[in-house]
Amino acid sequence: MTQSESPPPGYRPDLDEAVETWSRMNDASILRSVAAVILGFVALTLGAVLTGRLLLSLFGVEPGADPGVAFIFTSLGVRLAVTVLAGFLAALAAPRAPRLHAGVLAAILVFFSLASLAGLSASGDPYGPAWYPIAMLVIGPAGVLIGGSLRTRRR
Repeated sequence: MTQSESPPPGYRPDLDEAVETWSRMNDASILRSVAAVILGFVALTLGAVLTGRLLLSLFGVEPGADPGVAFIFTSLGVRLAVTVLAGFLAALAAPRAPRLHAGVLAAILVFFSLASLAGLSASGDPYGPAWYPIAMLVIGPAGVLIGGSLRTRRR
């Protein structure tokens, strides 16, 4: 569709373009799509674990101890940066539709965040304030989507 044509009734650009892109993909690009999401997930996981360990040692937080306000807000900021990077990498490696790949990664992150939140509430012993896992549930997927959007703007 050219820019001078008006869209047909019921046209949803993001969803319709994603479906059209998916239908044009061959086996190699499907594998590359899966690899792009896996790359983003690995970057997210490694980044979260490594920066988490680094922050724990920098702030001298012992297991079971109160982490403190400075640690919690620094951790939120660092995790936001890690999720933006992971979304950017997933979108960068995507063969097409970079925002769609970042969206899939964000959905996976929501799933794991909800599972983690359910596990914390079942254990009854959250590490840090009760709002922290909820903040991560919002910040994580938003950061991934921001990273995917940054990649699309860069092209």
